[in-house]
Amino acid sequence: MRESEKLKLGHGRVLSYAIYGSPVPKTTVFYFHDFLSSGKEGKLWHTASSNLNIRLISPDRPGMGDSTYDPDRTLLTWPKDVLALADSLKIQRFYVIGLGSGGPYALACVKEIPRERLAGVAVVSSLYPVSSKAVHMPFFPKFLTTWIGPWVPGTLDIFIDMTMGNAARDSDPKVFDDWLLKEIESRPKVDQEAINDERNRWLFLQAARDGLKQGSQGLAWETRLIRTPWEFELEELEIGGEEGVSLTLWHGSQDTNCPSDMVLKAKEVMPESTLRMKDEAGHFSFAFSHQEEILGELAGLQS
Repeated sequence: MRESEKLKLGHGRVLSYAIYGSPVPKTTVFYFHDFLSSGKEGKLWHTASSNLNIRLISPDRPGMGDSTYDPDRTLLTWPKDVLALADSLKIQRFYVIGLGSGGPYALACVKEIPRERLAGVAVVSSLYPVSSKAVHMPFFPKFLTTWIGPWVPGTLDIFIDMTMGNAARDSDPKVFDDWLLKEIESRPKVDQEAINDERNRWLFLQAARDGLKQGSQGLAWETRLIRTPWEFELEELEIGGEEGVSLTLWHGSQDTNCPSDMVLKAKEVMPESTLRMKDEAGHFSFAFSHQEEILGELAGLQS
């Protein structure tokens, strides 16, 4: 594992990233972390990646972890950063996974990265560019992503710092951990159990804390990007067939962060994609419990 890697980009920006999985990989997967997290989230996938001989590269998005905050970034600038990182590591062809709010960035890669470079994409418990007004979400994520985030990112920046940013940077990690675990109590039981599992808990909390180490600007800007109209329509994506990329949508019916109504609507406008719904899964429990299945299907590998 290498968790403190950095790539210098144009205009003085730095893209930080971690590398997990096999030291002698058959293939490479770029992993895009969830909301309120960082590239260290990829460590949760280290064992599954190792078992499948996959190298998992997990970058911090701008303003999170050690990646430079970029007030000009959009969903469609992210694929350029991914290609720059792939080129620097001499990786010609690769796969992509996006979890939660990392899903929109994975879909942006479908839009922007040439098929000769992008071998396949999986989005897990993802957000989609459809209205959340008609679907149930817990108060806190709906407050961030629907009511405040799209319209007043400056106010959201202040709000995030007041509620969790200061706690994340407290010298006592327990301050932030207690806040986040308390907030998780509003989630379905399957998600609470997945997070409180000792195999996941510390890594989950570390990744979330790391996402706020610079401050709240990155998270506030991300909220605006994913909950205002995207720069592309799902209908525009070239999926399947000889010209398109394979795309699989993994989702749990008990997901309240990204309700299943969203993925069902997305599937309607992307009929060439493959939908894998699991009735017993929530938002976090899906990502924590089905890693080898997701990675193995994506890359055509078996453990």
